[in-house]
Amino acid sequence: MADTVLRFSQIFLKLGRRIIHNDVRSLSSTLFKYEDLKIELADEKSLKPKPDPDQLVFGKEFSDHMLQVKWSSDSGWKKPVICPVQPLSIHPAAKCLHYAIELFEGMKAYRGTDNKIRIFRPEENMKRMNYSARRATLPEFDGDELIKCMKKLISVDREWVPYSQTSTLYIRPTIIGTEELWTNNSHSSRSYKNGLSASSLAVW
Repeated sequence: MADTVLRFSQIFLKLGRRIIHNDVRSLSSTLFKYEDLKIELADEKSLKPKPDPDQLVFGKEFSDHMLQVKWSSDSGWKKPVICPVQPLSIHPAAKCLHYAIELFEGMKAYRGTDNKIRIFRPEENMKRMNYSARRATLPEFDGDELIKCMKKLISVDREWVPYSQTSTLYIRPTIIGTEELWTNNSHSSRSYKNGLSASSLAVW
C-alpha cells in the first residue's frame, strides 16, 4: 500500500511540474530583445567617484546604472531599459516579500591585462537562471538576449570594472515576483493562476 501511494505521489508530482512548466513557458512567449533596449543615462553630475580597487568591500559600492525588464501575464516581457540605479517600487504585499518568489545569479566582469572586459561562461548562468524560473513558476526568458543586454550595461558602466588583477565587477541578475498577495484567487505560494501576473527582472 505504501509503495502504491508513493508511486501515485511521484506521478502526481511529475504531472504537476509538467503543467507548471507548460503554463510558464506559454506565458513567457513574448520575450524581450536586445534590439529593443532603451538607455537612459544618469546625469554626469550624479555619477559617483570610482572606489580604490584595493579598498573594495563586497556589496558596499554600486555602479551608476542598472538594467530592468518588467513582465505581465497580459503582454509578457516589456522592453528592456538601462537606467540610473534606483530603488524598486513594489507593493508591500508583493509575493517576493512574503513567499520568497524570487531568484538570482552571481556573475563577474573581469578586466584583463589587455584592458578587455570579459565575463565568464554567462551562458551557464542563464541556463541555471531559467531552470530556477521554471521551478519557481517565474517567467522564462531568452538567455542570449539577456547576455547582450548585460554586456551593454557593462559597457555603459565600463569604468566600474576595476583596473585590477584582484578585483572584479559583481553582476547580480535577479527576478522577483511583484504580484500582490491573493490576486488571481491565489491563496498560497503555489496556487497561481497560470503563474505570476507581474514580475520584474533587474541587473545591477
